[in-house]
Amino acid sequence: MKRINDNRGLFVLSDSKKYDQIFLASNEARHTFRGLHYQNNPQQIKHVSIIQGKVIDFLYHLRTGEVKTYILTPSSEILTISKEYAHGYLTLEPDTIVYYEVEGQYNPETYKSIVWDTIPSIKDKIIEVIGINNSDRITISDKDKLGL
Repeated sequence: MKRINDNRGLFVLSDSKKYDQIFLASNEARHTFRGLHYQNNPQQIKHVSIIQGKVIDFLYHLRTGEVKTYILTPSSEILTISKEYAHGYLTLEPDTIVYYEVEGQYNPETYKSIVWDTIPSIKDKIIEVIGINNSDRITISDKDKLGL
């Protein structure tokens, strides 16, 4: 099991026999953003659920640019994200814990991130949720901020 701590909180990576990887992301702050992530080779399918807290989940179709949004809580069904989508979420409550099961091995050479505010419908939704004057108060990694 691998543990990564950064300014967003804790991220735990574990191996599974059923799935290629299992992740647990503990997000300490309200308005923590993770994403928009995708991988080219191998492409990944993600199964996401919320253990604690609440998120607004964003799916961005890599070919068409279609955006889907979902509000996820512990009582929500598991959200399955197909390989055609980049995925990200914004926490709506502090101490939110997100659980992922991933089909497809992680490959750092083909793992990508899209900057959230370059997609108008996602930017508009996040500003609607947190307020236009608070968009600089999102807790986000440098990698996700720069789209690396």
